[in-house]
Amino acid sequence: MQKMKNESVAILDIRSYSLTFLIGGRGVNGTFVFRGGESSEYDGYGTEGFYDVSSFTSAASRLINSVLSSYDGTLKTIYISVPAPFIGIRTKGQSMSFEKRRKITAAEIEALYAAGLNELAENRALADESAMYFSIGDNRRYFSAADVTGSKTAVLQGALCYYFLNEQFYSLTQKLFSASGFTQIEYLPQSLAEATYLLPSKTREGYAAILDVGYAVSSVFVVYGGGIVHEESFDCGVGAILAGLMEEFDVGFEKAKEILAAADVSGGAVPKGIIWTDKDGVMYSVQRINDVIKCGLDELCEKTDAFFEKYYGTKKIAGDSSNPVYLTGEGVQEVRGVAEHTERRLCRVTRAICPEIPYYDKPGYSSRISALNAALRRAEEKNGLRKFLNIFGGNKK
Repeated sequence: MQKMKNESVAILDIRSYSLTFLIGGRGVNGTFVFRGGESSEYDGYGTEGFYDVSSFTSAASRLINSVLSSYDGTLKTIYISVPAPFIGIRTKGQSMSFEKRRKITAAEIEALYAAGLNELAENRALADESAMYFSIGDNRRYFSAADVTGSKTAVLQGALCYYFLNEQFYSLTQKLFSASGFTQIEYLPQSLAEATYLLPSKTREGYAAILDVGYAVSSVFVVYGGGIVHEESFDCGVGAILAGLMEEFDVGFEKAKEILAAADVSGGAVPKGIIWTDKDGVMYSVQRINDVIKCGLDELCEKTDAFFEKYYGTKKIAGDSSNPVYLTGEGVQEVRGVAEHTERRLCRVTRAICPEIPYYDKPGYSSRISALNAALRRAEEKNGLRKFLNIFGGNKK
């Protein structure tokens, strides 16, 4: 029988300016095996949704058809990495009591989730569910279901997180990918995938904040254990900085990208007389360049600071300046000095995070690699459940 680690999954990673469709499986020592993949730019999305739905659908269809045309195999399931603006998070404390002590199995964990979902009475489609932690009446917090499975207890409790899909996004993707030949469409909350892949489990046993700096949209979210506690998205990022450079120097998009690629805002103030010369011999004031970039980053920092104030105030948890902010996303890769500038503006330690695998060890790859890892985990869990049910008389409907 073929081992699960050799099986492949197909994912579509949706970012605010680009799409990536890739097919991959498990490698050795925490790596992945890639069996096809392409990326493409499109019109993108903001916090209110896609700027142009047809741009998204045509780009996604084109990518999928291109990759699958050279893939020797059949894939019936597509895993979609869902960005924060298309996800609504609900958290809930839930408990179950038993008449007598019993051994906790996967069935009790599933029943706990089901009870919480039923009480929330949401009409939106559920993308995923996770737990910040579980407890079994012994005043300890267990940060994974595996930690409580097998324990004997008369009570099972959980701080649960439910991730619901935006209705328009759900309807659009169901129609689009069913027409592309996929019989099953799975949804992966992008922030949850990033948090659980990029941060070690020990780090997540305390509140940890991640700032994902994208192109059109950036997101800040707090993870605790295995769940996202709070999350917000903002219409700012690399795109706003490029727009600022285009306006300031009256240049086109490509020239603005060249200017940004050469800039570095990791230091302090820059004297007026320092000049940067582009490949065409045109001279630009480094001070003016840096001022535009810093202005774009300052807007993001202000919104991030307001996020911490809104949800945590003076609480000594995620909002505490002694806790680092973990930075990832395209902006961390394409705006040199973003971590240093953000640290100064937020008065918090910042640390850039990215996949720790060859070639993909850059913040711009965080989302797609995290999504691939999450898709493989879900496929492995379902495969293990099927095997278990087959041993005990076949799959239950």
